[in-house]
Amino acid sequence: MIKAPEADFAIVKSQEPTIYVPSRLRIGGLTAIRPGAAIVGTLQGEGTVAIDVESTSYVDPTPQTWSNWVLEAARRHAETEDQLEDAEIETRLVSKDDLVEVGRCENGCVLIHREARPRLQAWLQAGRTAAILYEQPGE
Repeated sequence: MIKAPEADFAIVKSQEPTIYVPSRLRIGGLTAIRPGAAIVGTLQGEGTVAIDVESTSYVDPTPQTWSNWVLEAARRHAETEDQLEDAEIETRLVSKDDLVEVGRCENGCVLIHREARPRLQAWLQAGRTAAILYEQPGE
């Protein structure tokens, strides 16, 4: 568990977190989360989810790259406060309504629900599209 800053509750984090994508893939999505990023989290109750996010701005979110991001976010998500360096504590709380479950991390494996694959593909495509839109001339 990690104690929420200036709060009277502890954030519960699973060793095998759920994998999510935003419920809105384009306009009105989750603030400060790059399209195509890996999002893992643990339901907290009261309609919130503690999430950790991983992405790299200069890499397109291919399925393999995204899976690696998921595993890195899951590693950070599972670590205790003592194991994390201050710079690595990036867990935040978001509304459950802002997320759609697409899979789970189990024993170091990324498992995607069959029915969620089209939504995940749309999220990865949004990431590739965003990368093209934000490229600067000469890069």
